[in-house]
Amino acid sequence: MILVLDASGAIEIALEKDKAKLFLEIIHEADIVVSPDTFISEVTSAFWKYRRFAQFTDDICLKGIEFCINLIDDFTSSSDLWRETYHEGIRNQCSVYDMFYLVTARRNSGMLVTMDKTLNSIAKKSGILVAKK
Repeated sequence: MILVLDASGAIEIALEKDKAKLFLEIIHEADIVVSPDTFISEVTSAFWKYRRFAQFTDDICLKGIEFCINLIDDFTSSSDLWRETYHEGIRNQCSVYDMFYLVTARRNSGMLVTMDKTLNSIAKKSGILVAKK
């Protein structure tokens, strides 16, 4: 099974939140975990926000970013996805950041792992398998 992990799912695992154990089990069952390369900037931005607003230490943030990046086996270049992602954003009236994951999952016939309820719903409507929350 091919798994597409988005930033929210990775951060859920890194911070050992409610769905971390479930998501890790799904990752361990996957043959490969892929993500668009935008994942790195999203995870880095999220931990920057934790540093700024939740007073996480630099050490915790840097380890968290590295942990999330290491969950991914292969990154898909956003330069290969942008056009389709743009149109999906318009069609679904949703952030193109989220649509990068949708397009990656569709192109790979992969299961999507996300904490984002809107992305989860759009993926289901699009026939993409999503991890059960």
